[in-house]
Amino acid sequence: MATPQDVIDAWADITTWVQDTLPELAQQQSLPVETYDPGDLGACSVFNTPGEGSVGWGSDGDATITLTSLKIASMSGVKIQTAAAVDGTTVHLPLSFSQLGISGNYSYGQPCALYDLGKKTDSATASGHGSIVQTISNNSLYYAAKLGDTVTLSNVVVNGAPTVTVTPDTGGMPSWLVAIGNFFSTFKEEDALRSTLQNVFLTADFSKTLIALLNQQIGGRT
Repeated sequence: MATPQDVIDAWADITTWVQDTLPELAQQQSLPVETYDPGDLGACSVFNTPGEGSVGWGSDGDATITLTSLKIASMSGVKIQTAAAVDGTTVHLPLSFSQLGISGNYSYGQPCALYDLGKKTDSATASGHGSIVQTISNNSLYYAAKLGDTVTLSNVVVNGAPTVTVTPDTGGMPSWLVAIGNFFSTFKEEDALRSTLQNVFLTADFSKTLIALLNQQIGGRT
C-alpha cells in the first residue's frame, strides 16, 4: 500500500503533465444539460403596451431556464501546488488556475396570462435564447486521493465564485437578461455550478489518466 508521502512525491513527478496536458484535455469536455426554476423573470411585460388601463399581461407561473451544449471552454494558467496529507489514507492534490470557463446556450420560457381586472382572458409564453458564459477566475481546485491497494480519486473540490455573461439571440429585453444573470449569480447557483464541475472532473477521462499516471509513478517507488 502506498504511503501519503509516496502520493505527494508522485504528484510532484507529474507536474509538467498537470500544468500542460491536463488543461488541454479538459477543454471541450462536455457538461450535462441543466434545468432551473428562477421564479418570475418579468418577461411577460413584453406583451404589454401603454394605455391598456385595467388590462395587462403578467406571470402565469414560474419560468424555466435550460442550459445546453455546456462545455469547459477554457482552463488556463494552471500551476500545480504541493500535495498535502489529510490523514493516513487521504491526500489532497491541489492546483491553481487563472481562468476556468464554461460556455453553452441558454433558453427560457415564461408562462403568461392576460388579466382584465384580475381575471384571465388569454395566455401566451414569453421566450428567448442565447449564449451563456460562466467564468471562475484566479482560483483553485483539488483532487482528493484515497490510498488503498491502488490510489483512487474520491472527490474533487472546485473553489471560487463564477461571473456570468448572457448574450441574447432573441427576446433580449435588458430586464430579462438582468434577471437571468442575477439568478445565476446567487449563492445557490454558484453551488450548483461547482457541483457540476466537481462531478465532471471526478469522472472525466483526463482525470482517469491523471490517476493512472500517479499510480504508475507510485509503482516505480514501491
